[in-house]
Amino acid sequence: MMKNILVVVLASVFSLGVIAQQPRSDATYEQIIKEYTLNEDGSMDFHYYKKIELNTHYSFNRLYGETFIVYDPNYQELKINKAIVTQKDGKVVPSPENAFNEVLPRFAANAPYFNHLREMVVTHAGLELEAVIELDYTIHTKNGFYPEFMADNLITESSPIMEKIISIKVPANKNLHYRVFNLRTGPEILESEGFKEYKFTFKGIKEMSHEYYQPHNQNHLPRLVFSTYNLSEAQQFLSNQEALNYKVDKDMQDALSEIKEDSVDMRSRILKIQKLVTDEINTYKVPPVYSRYLARHPIDVWKSNGGTPFEKSILLVTLFREAGIHAEPLAIIPTNLCDENIGCLDQISKYYVQVNPYDDKQMILSPTETTEQNLIYSLTGHTMLELNPSKLNVFANTENYENQVSMTGEMILDSNMKFTGNVELTIFEKANPHYKIIEDSSHVKKLIGGGLSKEDIKSFELINCAQVRSSIKYNFEKKDSLRNQSNYFFFDLPNCKNGTENWHINYLNPNRDTEFEIPFPVSEHYDFTIMLPEDIKLVNPAENIEVISDFGEVIISIVQEENAIVVKRMLRVSTNTVPVSSFADFKEMLDIWNDKKYRELILKK
Repeated sequence: MMKNILVVVLASVFSLGVIAQQPRSDATYEQIIKEYTLNEDGSMDFHYYKKIELNTHYSFNRLYGETFIVYDPNYQELKINKAIVTQKDGKVVPSPENAFNEVLPRFAANAPYFNHLREMVVTHAGLELEAVIELDYTIHTKNGFYPEFMADNLITESSPIMEKIISIKVPANKNLHYRVFNLRTGPEILESEGFKEYKFTFKGIKEMSHEYYQPHNQNHLPRLVFSTYNLSEAQQFLSNQEALNYKVDKDMQDALSEIKEDSVDMRSRILKIQKLVTDEINTYKVPPVYSRYLARHPIDVWKSNGGTPFEKSILLVTLFREAGIHAEPLAIIPTNLCDENIGCLDQISKYYVQVNPYDDKQMILSPTETTEQNLIYSLTGHTMLELNPSKLNVFANTENYENQVSMTGEMILDSNMKFTGNVELTIFEKANPHYKIIEDSSHVKKLIGGGLSKEDIKSFELINCAQVRSSIKYNFEKKDSLRNQSNYFFFDLPNCKNGTENWHINYLNPNRDTEFEIPFPVSEHYDFTIMLPEDIKLVNPAENIEVISDFGEVIISIVQEENAIVVKRMLRVSTNTVPVSSFADFKEMLDIWNDKKYRELILKK
């Protein structure tokens, strides 16, 4: 017996030892160096060095076995200074000649205008556990390739960093605007030989979190942004490009004539023109840094049947203006990363179009995808730069939209277990698919979910249809019988698919290390009265739940009053992002809201 106990104890100690030895991360960056230099003649140099130790097989089989370097050989010269691997026993393995292969960047594969770009694939040879990769390269850029000297650097990487150095060197007579976001640190400023150097040193940087539902613009992460432009100068550069002369050719005019004939009103014409650009003109997903932040002329974009988001925004504005609709291109920047002193074009997250029809409210549309609603309701916390050289307007959207969903209804369950009744749905702002509804009013049937489907809708009445709010009244008859298990009948309560159902968040981990971003804030209400035959009883226990937090609340009430079931469900979340300190409260609220026992009725005959 003692022998068996000893074996168990030793096995436990051994297993704990193995767990303790397991690496916490796939790899560790021992050092990263980024050096940016603006030369006196306007040319630029970028020097990059990394030294990374590999801790798992996954790190060299999937993550770090290759390095990818994109550049433009017409204006840039790439030089690999060093590419070696030091193995665990100290053996140094230099990269062989066939370890360097140029390919077309994936994002340029279907973008002929950018087929001259190249991506150097550096394959690191001799990789194993505890091997150390060292790579050092320089890119020299000719004067005139970029409009100004700028970059947006995330400080974090996919693995932890022991030390990261970012050095920015400019001629002493040149102004440099810079800022570190989400981290308190400053540069060491050095001057020598007519240059001023700003040297930032970061130590002990944690790896980037891999959690879902982080802020999609990564604006919560530490980053260093710099530019020799201020924001107004960057806006002026985009606005003054030749592409913004908004000229058209005959083919473009003919396409607009067809749309004009098929349009019943101005709103219809606007949406048809948008659909033409989003659906029939290819989108080149080329990062702006590789397009030099320039746009080709709209006629060239039209003839080539493809363009970058920036180019397509200008094309869309061109077509609108030719059709007699005033419009302007917009550059979108997250407000918490926007600084009027720094004009870094890499900070632009989207290019949209602002439309100002004479007989309707302002619309903001995408040039790359059709949308159900005015995008203004998706731009809380963003700053919009209007690209018009005569008026460089800047708008920060600080509105807090509730995106309200309200459904009320009276239902009757007959002795044959068939449901009939009426419900009225009112939806506001982002939850309101206004453009879909005016295009096809029957789209409102697709908004109903839960225990009802569009096939159950006998008729509907569009009470109100406006950009801010739409109201619909439905008359339904549930065609399918309720689920029956031994005379227990189950009915899922109706819901609106454009509310929290649209989030598709069904499960949350108990712990959280980063801010949690929801797709959009919401205020969702359901009030139902359901009449039952005398021989039908509600099996669900009576519920009366109320949870209130500093960012929202959830209320659930399901009770039977004689032959009527009264259901009240409400969820309100008033913020786009939930801080880590409030995540437990948010999870509690959402778990209650999603719990099946509060979303269905169980009836006994």
